[in-house]
Amino acid sequence: MHRLIFISILVCANFCSYRDTFATPQSASIKALRNANLRRDDLYRREESIRVTGSGHLQSPRFPRSYPRNLLLTWRLHSQEKTRIQLAFDHQFGLEEAENDVCRYDFVEVEDISETSTIVRGRWCGHKEIPPRITSKTNQIKITFKSDDYFVAKPGFKIYYSFVEDFQPKAASETNWESVTSSVSGVSHHSPSVTDPTLTADALDKTIAEFDTVEDLLKHFNPESWQDDLENLYLDTPHYRGRSYHDRKSKVDLDRLNDDVKRYSCTPRNHSVNLREELKLTNAVFFPRCLLVQRCGGNCGCGTVNWKSCTCSSGKTVKKYHEVLKFEPGHFRRRGKAKNMALVDIQLDHHERCDCICSSRPPR
Repeated sequence: MHRLIFISILVCANFCSYRDTFATPQSASIKALRNANLRRDDLYRREESIRVTGSGHLQSPRFPRSYPRNLLLTWRLHSQEKTRIQLAFDHQFGLEEAENDVCRYDFVEVEDISETSTIVRGRWCGHKEIPPRITSKTNQIKITFKSDDYFVAKPGFKIYYSFVEDFQPKAASETNWESVTSSVSGVSHHSPSVTDPTLTADALDKTIAEFDTVEDLLKHFNPESWQDDLENLYLDTPHYRGRSYHDRKSKVDLDRLNDDVKRYSCTPRNHSVNLREELKLTNAVFFPRCLLVQRCGGNCGCGTVNWKSCTCSSGKTVKKYHEVLKFEPGHFRRRGKAKNMALVDIQLDHHERCDCICSSRPPR
């Protein structure tokens, strides 16, 4: 009788122990899954300050393997006074592709920082275009990397940084093209010969309008030395390649549909500007003659009652640098190196945020 009672107690104890060990991990895994679902859209944020005293590098986590999701990382680089910071991207560059040529999901962004302003030097994503070499305008620069909750098998990026001595060119008038060109391209003073053809700004503008590529343009002006001119232009500047349209078909949800609607409301969008008109310069000609900028546009209110009385205006405007080829109207030689053209940086206004201003909006 005692043996039977002992066996019953032993069986019951084993069964209860088995039930508890089975139930506990399952409930724990469900709880962990719920917590993961609650936290999946949270961004991991981190900011790091780097003192640039020599050469170094920074990179996306796990480079060159696939980078993690939900990141917002910031690096603030600063060097000593009277120096600037140079950035060079590793050739192994790859982030999530752009949508409608806009890096809205995963991207790396570089900003020039000064005491009075912040200028966006560029935002990059995808894998077909390696960002160009960048030299800061001051001794401070900011790099931001963002990834969303969509996993992509891309290597990320690696950026090599170093400091360079700041070079302050002598003051030169915008009308004194020879002084400006000497400070930019390092060419000596060129005295035009009597036989050189003279072109007005309007005539030069019409001539440039006939060409679609820099090669054809330089061939026209300097048939014998155009290849040398082209090499000198792109010594330190990578050639920009056109972006292709890459749609993101695997993440269609209500948020995406809502974003599609916003694109047709008051938002920044591509707008072409003529550089001579935009910069109000009559003594210079540029190639390309026009550039794309982000300007506000669209139908405010998206069809609401008073939408026709609303105006789409810029709520935030930033200046961005663009590298273009600048020409001086006047004398062009058919032989030898060109002395009156150079690559220059120009600033154009870009609208980052747009607001609807409605005159007949009722008081709230």
